[in-house]
Amino acid sequence: MSIRRPSHLLSLILVGVFTLLIVSDYVCGQPPIPPPPHESWNPPNEGVTGGQSHYEMDGWSTAERLTVWTTDVYGNPKQQFSLSEQVYLYVDTPIQWMDNYMWLYEYHQSNASGGRWRFWRREIGFGRFVFGPFSPDKFQPGGNYAWKVWILEPKSDVYQDQVISFTWGEAIPEFQKPALGLLLAFVSVFLVFSRKLVRRTYFNHGLSA
Repeated sequence: MSIRRPSHLLSLILVGVFTLLIVSDYVCGQPPIPPPPHESWNPPNEGVTGGQSHYEMDGWSTAERLTVWTTDVYGNPKQQFSLSEQVYLYVDTPIQWMDNYMWLYEYHQSNASGGRWRFWRREIGFGRFVFGPFSPDKFQPGGNYAWKVWILEPKSDVYQDQVISFTWGEAIPEFQKPALGLLLAFVSVFLVFSRKLVRRTYFNHGLSA
């Protein structure tokens, strides 16, 4: 007597393997995690294209250098968005750069507290392009964001980049590293003097008793 294996089990296994291959290719194809946005660094020009990279041409560029800005769905430039809004990225490529590769990395909060590649090594031509729509990360939707865009002219091997900042939801105050260090130092000194004052008060109280 033969044992019939459920056909749906085989289908589930095949779907799982196919999904794993897609996810593995998506993750493994990403460039390295970049340093904080204002440090000099360029993504390597290698590997495959990946990420969310739907775009449309929106005219011609007259920019000498890479120029980027964020807008709402109606094309209005803005840098403060509600959590329900989607963001669009406009890009003007440098004039005379006919064939280009583009990368977009997203930093959440200041510098590198969290981030992800939105897309990488996307081949585009010359002109003005609009990318999107983009939505906030469902696990950390609110706060301050920075996008860093790189563009490469492969024939000359020359990169240009630009950083743009915006907020989804309410802006979150952030301390710069020097200011945070001074604040921690002040708190430490305050605690030390507070302890000494408490001990001195307790000692004087004991003598008077």
